[in-house]
Amino acid sequence: MWTADEIAQLCYEHYRTRLPKQGKPDPNREWTLLAAVVKIQPAANQAHGITNKPAQVMKEVVSMGTGTKCIGQSKMRKS
Repeated sequence: MWTADEIAQLCYEHYRTRLPKQGKPDPNREWTLLAAVVKIQPAANQAHGITNKPAQVMKEVVSMGTGTKCIGQSKMRKS
């Protein structure tokens, strides 16, 4: 089994190591949203059937998106 913290760590690691620095926020004064889709499947060497061992799985980030799309107040309509 896996935990939410393990999935989050996998996503943060993918963000830090696989995405270019260009466009990332300055960690001292900016922030952004992060969303990811993670594929989880049985490990290739996992035997089918019932065992007493915990199931081994492969976890892979298959899609990731970051950013916020915000309109400044000066550009919004009054109503």
